[in-house]
Formats: sequence, C-alpha cells, structure tokens
Amino acid sequence: MKKITQIALSGIVLLSTVMPAFAATGAREDNSMTLVYIFLGVCGLIIFLQLIPVFALGFGMIKGLFSRKGDAAQNH
Repeated sequence: MKKITQIALSGIVLLSTVMPAFAATGAREDNSMTLVYIFLGVCGLIIFLQLIPVFALGFGMIKGLFSRKGDAAQNH
C-alpha cells in the first residue's frame, strides 16, 4: 500500500507540473477573427465590384462578334 501511495503521489506531482503547460496553449482566446473575416470579405467585395465592368465589356465584345452584319447596319 505504501508503494502505491508513493507512485500515486509522484504521478500527481508530475501532472501538477505539466498541466499548466497544457493549459497555457489554449488560454489566450481573442475574438478578432470575426473582424479579420469581415475585413477580408470587404476586400473581396471591392475586387469583385471592380471586375463587373470587365465582364460587361467582354460580354458586349463577344455579342458584337457573333451578331449578324445586317443588325449592325440597321442600328446605324
């Protein structure tokens, strides 16, 4: 019984010295990730909004290339 008590006591001492190291890894908790995601979303929205005229111009060019010649002459 004395041997089991010594092993248990040494195990408790070992765990009590190791546990703060495990607790310190997840102890710092900040909620700035939400702000980071909002910032990245706004940046993505700005880039997307700047690409809309490019797509409209490309669509107009492709539409002009594949339209019939008679339609273009009647519009002028």
